[in-house]
Amino acid sequence: MRNRFMDLFAILATVLAISTVTFAQTYGTKGYAPGTWKPDELPKDLSKPKPFNAHDLSGVWSSPTKAGYFERHALNDKWLDIKDKSIPDQMRSQTYPPPMTEWGKAKFEATKPSYGPRSVAPGLGNDAVSTCDPMGYPRDLYEANLRPFEMIQAPDRVLIHMQYHDIWRQIWTDGRGLPKDPDPAWMGYSIGKWDGDTFVVTSTGYDDRTWLDHFGNPHSDQMVLVERWRRPDPDTLTLDMIITDPKTYTAAWVGETITFVRAKAAIFEELCVPSEEEHFNDKIRDAAVGTAKP
Repeated sequence: MRNRFMDLFAILATVLAISTVTFAQTYGTKGYAPGTWKPDELPKDLSKPKPFNAHDLSGVWSSPTKAGYFERHALNDKWLDIKDKSIPDQMRSQTYPPPMTEWGKAKFEATKPSYGPRSVAPGLGNDAVSTCDPMGYPRDLYEANLRPFEMIQAPDRVLIHMQYHDIWRQIWTDGRGLPKDPDPAWMGYSIGKWDGDTFVVTSTGYDDRTWLDHFGNPHSDQMVLVERWRRPDPDTLTLDMIITDPKTYTAAWVGETITFVRAKAAIFEELCVPSEEEHFNDKIRDAAVGTAKP
């Protein structure tokens, strides 16, 4: 526990040490976090255009909010042709992983998701999100689909701060290798380096209790995730992911490109509070199957 607190203090110290230029790119927008600073309360210099640098990923990013945009919730989910339009959009999609091993099939069949063709009433499911347990990565990125996340670059690492559940992820860029025998971690262990204008991140050491997506697709502690981040222009960020997990899948799982746009807002506090989640379970999830508390 002491090590976890020390790591937290190290992260906070790094964030405070980052130049004001990096933060200016984040908060120099027309948006603002609810209950905090309105645009006319910000210094005027924050809204000045900044020189474009393809190697600068810092800023607040989110999925596009435009008509017809398909919210991604997995590496390669697609719309299902369901005639019943009363079914919520998120239950009208399916994902297509590579063939699973026997171990992978057993893990998959044990999941009870609330989305997709295998969905059960939320009160009957076993999704970690209903108990505020960590969802892990990359699922955290999908579940935060229309919520922003912030990328912060320091000399020795890149930090990703996701608004949904207030999750911090660190990607080391100081030349270290991946740990050889790590304790499983919800967010894994990540190292990154530049390959031309592509920021390549390799991650291992994931806790196999998490799902890859809200469809319940599993992974093992042998999973290796490779991400390729690119910033083709000032307002666009793209991400390609490949998962290799021979214990769970018989082939690599290649994701489709995800596009993010610069968010014109600062992220704000959105914690998963167990007492609030329990109230939501009582009133919504459990009530849907008639097991709500009186």
